[in-house]
Amino acid sequence: MNANKLRADSVFFVLDFDRTLGNTGKFHDFLEMVIEQETEIKASQLRTARFDAEARGKSFDTVDYLRQFLNASGSEKTWQQIQRVFIARIQNEDMLEPYAAELLQLLKAKKLPHGIITFGGEAWQLAKLEGANLLNVPHVVTHIQEKGKILTGWKKVSGDFIVPPALTHDFRPLTVTAIVFLDDKSVSFRGIPEGVYGIRVRPPEGLELATQKATLPGGVADVNGIQSAIELLSSDEYNNILDKA
Repeated sequence: MNANKLRADSVFFVLDFDRTLGNTGKFHDFLEMVIEQETEIKASQLRTARFDAEARGKSFDTVDYLRQFLNASGSEKTWQQIQRVFIARIQNEDMLEPYAAELLQLLKAKKLPHGIITFGGEAWQLAKLEGANLLNVPHVVTHIQEKGKILTGWKKVSGDFIVPPALTHDFRPLTVTAIVFLDDKSVSFRGIPEGVYGIRVRPPEGLELATQKATLPGGVADVNGIQSAIELLSSDEYNNILDKA
């Protein structure tokens, strides 16, 4: 990235987690393995429930499903116990999408402020972030799928954006003139205000979810994978756009 144009005091990067930074399928694979080892739940049960919810464009709360199942089955196991085993099992694994680590390293090296906004149940999202060793990146878990609504709430009458303290390293609000927003789901970009530069990152497995296949709002760049997003962000054309923000 061109550090002379992407100024740390002018642009904030909002990063999605699932299927953008984090390899969601791999997280579920490891969780299913742990569940079969630690409980009487069959991985196929969990997988079927998740696929059914995602096919209908709904959010699947993995932890809530497990808690209900464990209670109904009379199991002595708790989510907290399963969580500890799960996190310990994956912390030495590469749980990120290709080039996601490179993007994070690049933003850090250029001192470009960034944070993660991830949609889903808090317990499951935080377990994945911890397992991926990303709790050190400022993050927020939200129940709002259309993240454009969140970013609209940051915008001031002047046109600047106030990034909330939860997404900054010093826990102080940060004022910037532009937002770069990366996500894999089309619905996440609905309602993004002027001054937000959206980049839809297609995951390696392609667009499989209803929330990914929805119509992409105009003006949002569409790229294949994080590597292509890095190339776009490094281009003179994109840096010139951001430099005028």
